[in-house]
Amino acid sequence: MTKTTFNPEDPAFATPDGSTIFAKFGYSAAVRSGDHVFVAGQIGLNPDGTVPDDDEGQIVRAFERLELVLRSAGCGMEHLVELVSYHVGLQGHLSQFVEIKKRFVPEPHPTWTILEVAGLARPGLVIEIKAVAALPSS
Repeated sequence: MTKTTFNPEDPAFATPDGSTIFAKFGYSAAVRSGDHVFVAGQIGLNPDGTVPDDDEGQIVRAFERLELVLRSAGCGMEHLVELVSYHVGLQGHLSQFVEIKKRFVPEPHPTWTILEVAGLARPGLVIEIKAVAALPSS
């Protein structure tokens, strides 16, 4: 099996020491295997690494980061085939999440699994989104 990794060089993924979150934690933002791109969970951080003050800001930022990673791997939101979202306090923001998702994810819609979790990698985070995309035909 051949796999190709993708780590966007966007400032949104930088760490204060000048590295990236990918190097710091030893993972890839996305991996292409065959005709699919598997995207690691994207959290809703601001470009400066801070957590937005509200759920809406976090949800929007998570989708924006997902879009950046997909673009770095040669595809876009229209190529999504699977979406998995992890929520802290799901019932408090599910309707908001659905409305924001509609702005980012076009039809035909990918599959979607929604999970409520006790916590995420950083205190204050309420959302993480992972995905799988099918590469566009050449």
